[in-house]
Amino acid sequence: MANQVEVLTPEGQEFWVEIARQCHSSSGMSFTTGLLLGQLSVVLLVIVCFKYLLLEDVRYGRKPRSFSNRGVAIPAPPTKPSLPSTTTILNKTLYDVYDHTPESLDWMSVLMAQAIAQYRDDSKVNNRLIKALAEALNGGVRPDWVGHIRVTELNLGEDFPVLSRARIRPADQPPGSVRAEIDIDFNDQIMLGIETSVLINWPRPRIAALPVSLVLSVVKFQATITLQFNTIDGQQHISISTLPDFDLEFGVQSLLGARTKLEDVPKVTDLITSKLRGFFVDKCVYPNGRDIAMPTFWAKRDIYAKSQSTSSNNNGKQQ
Repeated sequence: MANQVEVLTPEGQEFWVEIARQCHSSSGMSFTTGLLLGQLSVVLLVIVCFKYLLLEDVRYGRKPRSFSNRGVAIPAPPTKPSLPSTTTILNKTLYDVYDHTPESLDWMSVLMAQAIAQYRDDSKVNNRLIKALAEALNGGVRPDWVGHIRVTELNLGEDFPVLSRARIRPADQPPGSVRAEIDIDFNDQIMLGIETSVLINWPRPRIAALPVSLVLSVVKFQATITLQFNTIDGQQHISISTLPDFDLEFGVQSLLGARTKLEDVPKVTDLITSKLRGFFVDKCVYPNGRDIAMPTFWAKRDIYAKSQSTSSNNNGKQQ
């Protein structure tokens, strides 16, 4: 039996070609749509997981979290480390307070001389130091029997103090502490001239006045200066004082009276010299001295924390 082959007409061929083209276009669209939907579903899944697993609702208070169930060691609260003892410091710096040779301080003398020279030069600008002294002398500490004080002369000298023989020695107090001892030698003329009046307030106030002109000068100062670190009210201070075996010499020139003037009265000189030495002993001679607070890097931070704590305590009491 012979095979029969049917031949499509041109119209039939075009029909089947059009159907094939439409099928190909439909399959391409389905693939693109499926790819986009798949990517979108993955993004949505990631967003949902991130929101419900890592984020919290800001409308509700934060719940306290505890690490007690996680087996994590909680560090102990920080404590203030103790300072090394004086013996430890001396051993680590290889310093023997009994056998160590005193050291020269020539370099310190030079640096101090440069600083003093700068201060002397600055004090001459617009007579600023004279004005400051006049304000201080006429302040609230002036007794009522002393009239207005006028500064007539001020000379800060031309020479400079010489420092020498620096050494570390045991201190008297507290036990086990040390101090630095430095010899100072200063020979110059630091001069201050003033004019005032002594008011006579009896039998009535300001019944008379005795004009007084004084020129005070420091001509010699030789002493041993001590420097020691001390803790005062929880803060580190450096205490500066002078050992009792000092040599301090003053010069006093006086002129008293209005019409008849008395010059360089010995009693006046002795009285003023005694008062000046007594003031120096009370303020600067060991065991007295000047305590200077050491600067700290954490001062502002501690003050801020203390103010915040005080503010929170006050708010709690008000509530």
